[in-house]
Amino acid sequence: MKIPAICIAALSLLLALPVAQAQNGEAAAATAQKVSYSEPQLQSFADAYRAIVLLSREYAPKLKAAENIEQAEALNKEAQGKMVAAIQQAGLTKDEYQQIATSLKNDPELVQRINGMLQKHAGSE
Repeated sequence: MKIPAICIAALSLLLALPVAQAQNGEAAAATAQKVSYSEPQLQSFADAYRAIVLLSREYAPKLKAAENIEQAEALNKEAQGKMVAAIQQAGLTKDEYQQIATSLKNDPELVQRINGMLQKHAGSE
């Protein structure tokens, strides 16, 4: 049995585009505010994001080839663990990574800064 494309899409979006989970009005107000991040934090985010993209590319074909939902779930769990480890190796917590990713949704300037870091790294390879 082939695994539905939705499973692959879920993996691809995992952590890369986290959903802001505002549990009360105060949390919603906090996420609406523009948050300032240091250059080292943003560089750590860019490093983690790059690693997550590579992991997503590695696991997408594996998920697509999974023979059953149990195998797909096991692969997804393995990928998630590696993604969290990549975030921590980059020097962030999962929550810090998600906070920056959430901020990207409402801050075009921050998106440009992160894109610049990603492009700079891509140019040095």
